[in-house]
Formats: sequence, structure tokens, C-alpha cells
Amino acid sequence: MVTRAVSVRRSVTAPADLAALRNLASITRLSDEERALIRRLCVFQEAVPAGQPFDPDGRAASPRLILSGWACRQRILADGQRQIFGFLLPGDSVGLSLDPRPLDETTIIALTRVEYVDALMLREILALQDPRHDRLRRALATSRRYEETCLLNHVVRLGRQSAQARLAHLLLELRDRLQRAGLCTSDRLHLPLTQETLADALGLSLVHVSRTLGQMRRGRLIAMQSGWVTLLDEAHLRAASDYGVDDHALH
Repeated sequence: MVTRAVSVRRSVTAPADLAALRNLASITRLSDEERALIRRLCVFQEAVPAGQPFDPDGRAASPRLILSGWACRQRILADGQRQIFGFLLPGDSVGLSLDPRPLDETTIIALTRVEYVDALMLREILALQDPRHDRLRRALATSRRYEETCLLNHVVRLGRQSAQARLAHLLLELRDRLQRAGLCTSDRLHLPLTQETLADALGLSLVHVSRTLGQMRRGRLIAMQSGWVTLLDEAHLRAASDYGVDDHALH
């Protein structure tokens, strides 16, 4: 039985909007008015505890802008196995498209405590097609297209890549996404994911994930300590996983 997540509303004292603003600004230069709009939305935030769904009863995702924490889109099979379609990181948005999207109808689960703001007002404002918000509207549309690009790359990972290539490709993708939001350096990222979660995302067994991570550490491709991953040989990781900048560029 799934317990409904309890949202806790509180005033933000830290600059919780930074990840969202950096993520959007990596796509296009926002106007002062557009940046102020995002900041106004981030005055109050709500939270979903780790392990809880964003929306109960299988409803489509309501508009949200994620400020902190990690979540995933997933489906549970009849035998209890889980397939993760993709991860949602700080600065990402859900449910902001005016047209229904299949991705927004998947179950979204908080993998860590996730803090977010209700973005229904933002969706309604953008629906007015006010020219003052054109760049913000384009940035959010580009971000949605990028998520679909990541899903296509995920299909290739699952269908054609080796275990090591899958892990390398995913780590590079997550590094690029976190870096756009100003949350990691070029070679080091925080990865609050269990090996079981990685297995569910990459279509591998838990034993296979553990063995592959060990091989990558012994091969001096990555280092892992206390939830942090350091990419020691990015050139090799890119070549081994066929990771291309064009596949993940925001246009």
C-alpha cells in the first residue's frame, strides 16, 4: 500500500531558485522580468519524502518546478519489477506542457526528499502567449524536447549497449544535466542513487551493476566515495559509450 506524500509548505530562505534559473539560462538568456517571475514562484516550496509518488492514484503529473532532490519516472510490472524511464533533477519541470504528454502520465517517485514549487500559475501565465515571456516559454519547450531526446538515448542504452557502456553513458548524461544547473563540476558529481536504482534504470541485475562498477573503478575510469562519483577518464568513457555532445545539446 502506497502512503500518500504529505506536502510541507514553508518559506524559502536559501536561493532555492538558482538551479531552475541556471538550467533555463543554459538554454537562452532570460529577461529580468522572466527571472523575477521564477523567483516569485519560488517564494514558497513544498516537499515530497523519499519513496513517495508526486501524485497519488495514478493521476497525470500536476505542474511543478523541482528545486532540489532527485526523482524518477517509472513503471512497475505485474511481477514487481521496475523500469525507470528517466531521472528528474533540480531545475527540471513536470506538467508544464499545455498539451498532454505520455511522459507526464507516468508515475513519478521521489528518490530523495524532493522540494518543488507548484507551477500551475506559471503554466497559466505562459498559456497567455504574452511576448514578455517568449524566451521563458521557448526555454521550457526546449527542456521538454531535451527530455524526449534523453528518452531516445535511453532506448539505445537498453537495446544495444554493454553494461559498462550503459553506466558510462548515464553518468556522462547526468553530469551534463547537473552541470547546466550549476550543481557539479566537470569531473565530479553527487549521485544519490542506490545500485538497485541504477539496475532498474539500466535493465541490469543488481549483481551485474555491482560487478561493472567494480570493473570501472579498477580500470581507473571512475572513483566512488560517499555518494560522489569522479570521472577519471572522460575521453575513454565517451568513446566506450558513444556519447556525443550533439545527442545531448540543448538547441
